[in-house]
Amino acid sequence: MIEHHHLKEMDVSIYKVAKKGNWCSGDSFYTIRTENYILCAMADGLGSGEEAMNAAEIAMDVIKNEHELDTGTIMDKCNQKMGGTRGVVLTILKFDFTSKMIDYTNVGNISCIFYDPTGKLFRPVPVRGYLSGKRMKYRTQRIPFSKDVVFIMYSDGLAFNPNDHKIFARSEIPEQMMTNLLDNKASAKDDTTILIGKVN
Repeated sequence: MIEHHHLKEMDVSIYKVAKKGNWCSGDSFYTIRTENYILCAMADGLGSGEEAMNAAEIAMDVIKNEHELDTGTIMDKCNQKMGGTRGVVLTILKFDFTSKMIDYTNVGNISCIFYDPTGKLFRPVPVRGYLSGKRMKYRTQRIPFSKDVVFIMYSDGLAFNPNDHKIFARSEIPEQMMTNLLDNKASAKDDTTILIGKVN
């Protein structure tokens, strides 16, 4: 499944596929644009299959209802809902139009890379662990952004290699970047979700 979202200030392309042999994916994502910000989130339920899917969808339901809050508070509210589930790893990005800053809050191995217009990359430091309902501390990193910044966020089903960085150094639309990235990838050995965005 590939979706393309045109959010005025940003174009986003998302690819999502279940692990080979599974009927459902344990990954989930959400994007929303408001007058003041764009939020992109991705969750990966631990393991795979229906229980993983349910945990990831619970996290996305929280974000749909609470996206106006700061990313650390959203993360905490997601964690509070994880008791009795498989648990999830989760990354939330919030692009604030006024401050031109991104709030990045993460727990676990949802990877994220930013590329400035020159192709220079920045990889924020993730926090180890996963959301399970147990008390946690969250760290939000603030990252400046400008026109033509490109970013990729992906679950651990994507085997990302150094040559892939070249794809994001070119001035292309996310749809084309996604096509170029997927052209060289084998079939999924795990649930895989990839989100590529470009600031307009």
